[in-house]
Amino acid sequence: MNDFSKASGLQINSNQIDIRGREARDRQGLEDRVDQMRRDHEQAEKDRKEADFQEQIAAQTEAGLRANQQLQAKRMGINTGQALNEGQRAQIAAAKPMNGSAPQVLVDQLAVTVGGIQLGPQQAKDMAARGEISQGDYVAAVNAALVPYGYSFR
Repeated sequence: MNDFSKASGLQINSNQIDIRGREARDRQGLEDRVDQMRRDHEQAEKDRKEADFQEQIAAQTEAGLRANQQLQAKRMGINTGQALNEGQRAQIAAAKPMNGSAPQVLVDQLAVTVGGIQLGPQQAKDMAARGEISQGDYVAAVNAALVPYGYSFR
């Protein structure tokens, strides 16, 4: 005890000081935990919203790419349904193979693979005409696509 305490006759119980200090520290600790929980909740909510947003972007990107592929295929004259319509089937069936040569309507509908890359029929013709792929590669690719139909390309 200090001299003032002795002179004034006040007696300070050190246990009361320790209890109040402990209570203050406990309150501060509780407030700190509540604040941390609030920050954690806000971060979790922000992360959830970000994940939802990224998922939405991915879905829209996928839809856009799908639409873009269909648009590009349509512009290149590729049959995006991968199926011939009834009129085209009838033309192919009615065509008499001349020296095993495929009917042009079939050649115009088949996608071909050149160098491991699948190309639409018009795209492959255009690339061969521009010299981007060799004529031999183009003919080989068309012949490979015609094998299931029992035809060959000239």
